[in-house]
Amino acid sequence: MHDSRQHTATQPRLIVPDLARGTALLGIAMANVAQAWIINDWSEDQSRVGWSVGGVRPDSVLDQFGAVFAAMFIHVRGLPMFSTLLGFGFGLVAASLYRKHYPAKQARRVLWRRYGFLALFGLAHSFLLFYGDIMLTYGLVGIALAAMLTLSSKTLRIIAYIILGLFTAFGTFGAVASVYFDATEGFIESDPTITLDTPAAYFSSNFSMAVGMLGLQPFAALQLLALALIGYVWARERVLVDVAAHRRTLTTWTVITGLIVLCVGLPWGLAAAGVLPAEWEMPFFVLNQAVGYLTGPGILAALALATDRLHNEVPGWARAFVALGKRSMSGYLAQSVLFILLCTPAFLGIGLEASVTGKLLIGFAVWAISLLLAVALERAGKQGPFEWAHRHLSYGKTGRIEPKYDQPQVTA
Repeated sequence: MHDSRQHTATQPRLIVPDLARGTALLGIAMANVAQAWIINDWSEDQSRVGWSVGGVRPDSVLDQFGAVFAAMFIHVRGLPMFSTLLGFGFGLVAASLYRKHYPAKQARRVLWRRYGFLALFGLAHSFLLFYGDIMLTYGLVGIALAAMLTLSSKTLRIIAYIILGLFTAFGTFGAVASVYFDATEGFIESDPTITLDTPAAYFSSNFSMAVGMLGLQPFAALQLLALALIGYVWARERVLVDVAAHRRTLTTWTVITGLIVLCVGLPWGLAAAGVLPAEWEMPFFVLNQAVGYLTGPGILAALALATDRLHNEVPGWARAFVALGKRSMSGYLAQSVLFILLCTPAFLGIGLEASVTGKLLIGFAVWAISLLLAVALERAGKQGPFEWAHRHLSYGKTGRIEPKYDQPQVTA
């Protein structure tokens, strides 16, 4: 295994990854509610102002504000940050295996088992609850990372930047093309005959959608792999551990993210709000899909810079976020259950006619419920149920990586 991991010393649990996960789950809930859970005329009709962010009602200042906020800070923000964290977490597990004297071949087996089970969790989640699952993709990314376990950091960076460059260039071309051609033909429109007004209708429709999404997995995994590779390199080089030594890297990524938020997210939001010409909404929407992934490392970098003075101590305001971040898998799965119960016509059907403001508030409410559940588990000293299951399936009955040899070892 690569020698750079040898320098990873034992540290208290970092607060930045957990804080980032807990925060990212809010963005994911707010994005998914508009893109998947509440699909109505506001978000399906491309002739309506603000369709790309969930719909803007005429003369609604709240909706205009919500459109700008969603475009700048919600869509294609949480997912890229989570993907970067996936690679960072992979690096921490790889470092633990190295300290516990696992040869590269055996370390890969442990990692393949860990991320293989994550993929299976995601597959079950996709077919049983929510076709837009991301855990299957993350599992595939983790399996690919394990295959690249011993590659040098320089090689990993080159691979990451090539993938990001290709996807960004292709997406940017699509944004430019959408100015001259009708891009709405590429969007999947819902079947008006499907009402999802019974549990059977919802789950059968979700199953069909999940089957269709399987073909997109290789492309999604390849794109997110680039961000995970950056996170893996950051774990190797202790970028989030020693902020002072890596301030230039963190600042650069933060500036890149700021430019994307201001130069892409803001005009998209203003177009969606009806302030800028309506014909700008589609090109900036597509452009955000292309370059928004570059915000993943940058949001994480900004959090690292902002919390550097905390010296890894969790302040009172961050405790709930960190509690949810520790249980991010359970929190993510809880969102699907809550959205099904609250938003689908088969159950409560809340917000079926909501525009962007209502959708954002529903997303916030779902996240807040998962936050409260995580705080309750934290106070009880319990892991998230799916974190517990995943660790025990991955590592055996102890739920942790055991030292390979019977000699004193540094604990993970």
